[in-house]
Order: sequence, then C-alpha cells, then structure tokens
Amino acid sequence: MHNKPFAAAALILLALSLTGCSARTQKQAENTSVLATKNLPPLEATAPSYEKLGKLSMNEVKAEIDSKQVEDFVESDEATLFVALTVKDFGKIVVRLRPEAAPLTVANFQALVARGYYNGTTFHRVYPGFMIQGGAGKERLFPIQGEFAENGVKNPLLHIRGVLSMARTKDYNSATSQFFLMHADSDSLDGSYAAFGYVVAGLDTVDLICKIDRKVDPSSGERTLPLEDVVIESAVFVRPL
Repeated sequence: MHNKPFAAAALILLALSLTGCSARTQKQAENTSVLATKNLPPLEATAPSYEKLGKLSMNEVKAEIDSKQVEDFVESDEATLFVALTVKDFGKIVVRLRPEAAPLTVANFQALVARGYYNGTTFHRVYPGFMIQGGAGKERLFPIQGEFAENGVKNPLLHIRGVLSMARTKDYNSATSQFFLMHADSDSLDGSYAAFGYVVAGLDTVDLICKIDRKVDPSSGERTLPLEDVVIESAVFVRPL
C-alpha cells in the first residue's frame, strides 16, 4: 500500500529540485552568453595577477625583441603566448604576449585571436618613426580596463621599438580591439597606454610597412593613411619549434 502523504511530499521535493536545476542551467547559460558577448575567456582566467611584475625586466625585453626568425615558429591550436600576424604582401610578425604586465589586455587579445576577429582587418594608421596601428573590426565590442599607471595599474613594459600596446580614446577604459606596434622608442606613451607584449620575429616586416605611400587622414590631419590597404590576412596562435 502506498503512503499518499509521503508520495505527495516526494513529488513536491522532486519538482523543487528540477526547478532549481532549471534555474541553475538558465543562470549558467546567461553567464556563458554574457562572456560570449564580451568576447572574453571565463572570468577566472582573466583575474588580474601582478605577482611576477618584478621578474619582467626591460633588459630581458630588449634582448628578446626581434631575437628569433619567423621560421622558428609553427601554428598551434593551443592558446599560447605567441601570435603570428600574416600581413598580405609584407610578411609575418610574431608577437609574444606578457600577461604578467597586463593580464586583462592579454586575455582580451587572445579571445579575439581565437575566434578569428583580426582576420581581414588592416593596419589603417602607419606613422614611420612612431608606430603602426590596426585591428579595427566592424563589430561593436565591450571595452576593457586600461592597464597602465595613469589608470592605477602597475605595468612595467615601456614603449620601446617592437612593443605591442593597446589603442584607446581619451577614456582610459575604452580599449577594445585596436592595437599598435612601436616602430621606434616613445617614452611619452609610457604609463598612458597598456603595453602587453612585443615582437620576437618579423620586426623587419614592421619596417617594410612603414615605407609604404601614405596620404593625409582627414580625421586627424596626419599623413598616416595608407594609399593601399595593409591587410592582416590572419592572426593565429603559434609556438616556438
């Protein structure tokens, strides 16, 4: 014989359990949706960590910039600290990312590379003796925190030749996808922009890009607008051989 009160209570508990599972599943889906919209890895992977800042010396950086050959790297499916930019008609540029200098910036860049965001974008601003800037896509992206001293974040990387950094507006926390590569040293940028890596192979490609013909950009008045598109055909993760 069945105990009807007991059976009814069991059904109620089962319904509550299923409702809880459904709510958790929905919440997880919402979280996943938010992360996908922001194009960021899981939050635990982007938590700032500055314990190793003291181990990143500029002597080390200077020794490593453009110290390898492009052929010393092979494409990898793994999310690594090296990214190869293939620039149509110019060659490849391999950059090493330094998350200990700017963890959120690196995580954002890795997420964009992983989903092919940079493929087909251009270097739209070429300023010889200063830098080349690119990475502007058509998609609207959420901005990230600016990881530099003027914004209250310690970042030991200086804007010397070969360094990779994030472009932004006057708003310190406005960087999304655009980045720039230093063609020459510029200490005026130190502490004001989030440097997060540097070129370890293909700095000659940056030099070659800086030799192209340019015209005045009406939006800035600078002679930095390439006469022909400088296309980033692909941005992929690579690893040293």
